[in-house]
Amino acid sequence: MKIWALFSIANDYDQPDNNLVAWWQNKPKIEVLAQTIGINFDRNKGSVKLGKILKGQGVRIDGADFRLVEITEGVTL
Repeated sequence: MKIWALFSIANDYDQPDNNLVAWWQNKPKIEVLAQTIGINFDRNKGSVKLGKILKGQGVRIDGADFRLVEITEGVTL
């Protein structure tokens, strides 16, 4: 089984490395990702930051680092 997990890390000294924000059974669409993070998304303009997250890169948005990870059964973070 695979899931897609969105993690965030803020600059809090006591926050764990893998703060789960949301998870999906299928890779989320860019609109869903934007809504989950809480940012406005205009499909006509696009979003470099959201595109990077969907590609698996870490991106800083509003003081927190977000990353999307595909997790397969048996993988330890």
